[in-house]
Amino acid sequence: MRPTSAQSFTSRSWVITLLIGVVFVSLEYALWAEIEGHDASDSHSWFDLALLLSGYLFMFCLKPIQKAVQRKLWQQFVRKKAL
Repeated sequence: MRPTSAQSFTSRSWVITLLIGVVFVSLEYALWAEIEGHDASDSHSWFDLALLLSGYLFMFCLKPIQKAVQRKLWQQFVRKKAL
């Protein structure tokens, strides 16, 4: 099924963007687990703060990523429609 409305492109681009976000969070957690270990019993470290801040900054990148994905989906749709 092809998306034909702007709403469809928007929802599809948000799904792709949120999947990118889930991958980012998963990589952060894997990095934390590898460096700190699963049973880190000490207080919060500078590494925890760095991961928290990078996650916070990534939240501000979600909207531009979504716009870029939506633009690429639209270009792809127009190119296929022209053929």
